[in-house]
Amino acid sequence: MMFIALFSSLLAVSEAFSIMSVLPSRTIMPSHTSTSLLSTAKITSTAATSSGSNSLCMSVNANTNTNTNANLSPQSQIKQTSTKTVYAVNLKFSIKPERREDFFSLIKDNQKKTLDLEPAALQYVVGEDTETPNTFYIHEEFIGAEGFDAHRTMPHNANWAKFKDSNPFCEGGEPTLDFYYEYSSDTLSSPEKIPIRPAFGVHVELYVKPDFREEFLTVIENNQKGSNGEEPLCLQYVFGESTSEENKFVFHEEYDGADGGKEGFDAHTQTKHFVKWEEFVEKDPFTKAPVVNFFRTI
Repeated sequence: MMFIALFSSLLAVSEAFSIMSVLPSRTIMPSHTSTSLLSTAKITSTAATSSGSNSLCMSVNANTNTNTNANLSPQSQIKQTSTKTVYAVNLKFSIKPERREDFFSLIKDNQKKTLDLEPAALQYVVGEDTETPNTFYIHEEFIGAEGFDAHRTMPHNANWAKFKDSNPFCEGGEPTLDFYYEYSSDTLSSPEKIPIRPAFGVHVELYVKPDFREEFLTVIENNQKGSNGEEPLCLQYVFGESTSEENKFVFHEEYDGADGGKEGFDAHTQTKHFVKWEEFVEKDPFTKAPVVNFFRTI
């Protein structure tokens, strides 16, 4: 496994967990886990889904949120109400090799039209796993859940419904997804549209013990601030709490640099804020082994 030296501090923790059953990918306990953004390596979303949806992200009641953070301090609550809040979707699936070209044609058209035609669409990332061909990750961002609802009704999503009903997925590779409101300490800036760009990406999901929630948020906010503000090769570091499972946190990261952006990720693991994260992980703060996936955008 790549990054063995970086993740060695977490191996003892990882062995304490049973390995999660995932789509074709790897489940690891990285010392980078919060620095890495949560991915949908195996997101068995409890959000409602419908085979009749025209949305790439499937039909979901995007406004449903089972989390109740009323007992948390305002500083630690994940913002989930403002229509200005960024509402994100992380999606993973595996395509049959013979359907790869069909998928590429479909998804690139959907990506372009989503960003060009939808005012509330902020970002649409498509990436392929660095180790498992034909396993793909999608990260989308919208202005509020309302933006996602509008996305589901757009005509350019009709082809997705037709495609997914044509048996294009590998066995065990059907789409899995997570919805979350992105956390941000910046309450003044308005969300901006992010263009399609090459990057080395990380999707991660973390399952935090309730007793460690406050400390986790403090450490992860510091990691986010350092990554976005101090790392010249970090393009993006965002996270949020799953709308369907309390204390499950989902991340999306992107890096620039040599080797398809991996240079930026490697630099990220050498930072002071990353060291703080490693120190936190030594405390055994997770209920399940973190799931981490690496991809390059297409």
